[in-house]
Order: sequence, then C-alpha cells, then structure tokens
Amino acid sequence: MPLRRPVLPNIKGPSLLGPCRRENFMDELTYHYDGSYAGLLSVLQRIFAWRETPTEICVAAPAQDDLFSTAAQVATDLQRADQLLSAIRTHLSPDSATFVRHAFFSEVPGVEMAIYRYLAHGWKVRRRLDDDLACPAVAEVQRLAQRVRRESHRLKGLARFRETDEGLLYAPLEPEHFVLPLLAPHFAERLGQERWLIQDVRRSKGVFYAEGRWVLADLDVHASPQFSAEESHWQQLWQTFFARIAIAERTNPRQQKSFMPMKYWKYLVEMEPR
Repeated sequence: MPLRRPVLPNIKGPSLLGPCRRENFMDELTYHYDGSYAGLLSVLQRIFAWRETPTEICVAAPAQDDLFSTAAQVATDLQRADQLLSAIRTHLSPDSATFVRHAFFSEVPGVEMAIYRYLAHGWKVRRRLDDDLACPAVAEVQRLAQRVRRESHRLKGLARFRETDEGLLYAPLEPEHFVLPLLAPHFAERLGQERWLIQDVRRSKGVFYAEGRWVLADLDVHASPQFSAEESHWQQLWQTFFARIAIAERTNPRQQKSFMPMKYWKYLVEMEPR
C-alpha cells in the first residue's frame, strides 16, 4: 500500500525551496534546527512542501547519517515561517496556530514531532481539527498548550517584583515551561508606566519592558541586581501583612500548596524567613 502523505494547501514546494534533489521520498529523515519557534516553522514548511517524512525533529546538531536515515540542517527562514503560519490560520484556524505556539513553549522532549503530527492531521480534517479530540495528536498538542497556559496564569499572580537601586522592577522566576512570551503582554498592560525585568533563571533569559515596548533577551544567570534602600522595608511590610491576614484556625497548608505550588516558593517574598 502506498504511503499517504499530508498535503499542505497553497504552500509552494520545490519551486520555492529550489530544485528538488531527493529521488527517494521513502527515506527516513531527521531534521535539525536552531531551537527557535521560527526555526521549527521553517522545518515544518519544508516537510509539508517537499512531502517528506520526518522521523525526528530536534535542536542537536547531526552526528552522521546512517544507512537508513538522512539528517538535514534547516536554516531559519522568516518568510517560510510566516507562510506556514498563514496557511494554518487560513485552512485550519487562528486557534490552531495558538495551540502550536503554546505547545512549542512547553519544551517537552518530542514536542516538535507532536506538532508535526497535529498539523499533518489538520491538513486532512481542516477546520474540524481542534474538535477532533479522539485523535491522539490533537489531544497531545492541546494538553501541552494547556500546561503552558496554566503555568503562565499562575505566575501572573506569583511573580514578585523587587525595586533595584536603578528604579527597575525585577522579578526572578524558574518556570517549568518557557512562559515569558505569555507573561510579557500581561505585565506590559498592568505595569505600563514602569520599567521592569522578568528573568527566567532556569533558561538564562529575560523579558525587559520600557517605554511601551518589551523585548526578550539572553541574561547572565549569575547577575545579582542591587536593590533599593526602600526595598527591604517594603518586603517586611508585605511579610507582616501576609502573616496578619492569616487566620490560624483556617490555615490549610495542603490547599495553599495546591494554589501556590512549592516549586514557586523560592522567589515569593512572603515565604522568605522574616
């Protein structure tokens, strides 16, 4: 039985990417990219345009080809990435594009292939994609996206900003997923008159906001900001408030840990020793 391959609507194939040099499309292919979201979209655009069959999509550089598989290093191409996003929004739905983006931010092993299977199914069912929860590919991508959204929602309430000696509001975090792109618009609206920096300590990245714009950047994980003279005073006031409003008879540590998981306590001012 011939292998059926998903066809991406209205995406140019070899005419866009150059002459097709592959004669045997049954080869197993491993793709390598730079780890960025645009990089993954560039890989997926090539896969669907060239009707190729991936066995793995990963960030690591290829070691060597073996007898039955071929490794391909795909450069990030913003034009191709935008082309694929446009096709997803047009032929599937804007929600599908959001599911793909948020699932990618989960950074779980194998998420790239999960997204490939999700889109491959999408080209078959089109706008019915996200209602087809019986499909494992759909369920997996939506589950990963929901995990990212849930963590970003929690951290919108658990991020604790401290004032540096330069007047910058600084909030360190160690999220399980890459949620900075989801946190940035929220705090840009909430703290639009301030300059602030949220640092993802685990990934050595941060999002900086000033004058109506925010930008993602790499940050030195060992950098330790100096706090303002008033910061210690405000922290003590917050700790006192947190302790005073607690009703001892109604304290429920188990429920507290449910709403405020202990993995986030490291940077909570109210949980620091007084």
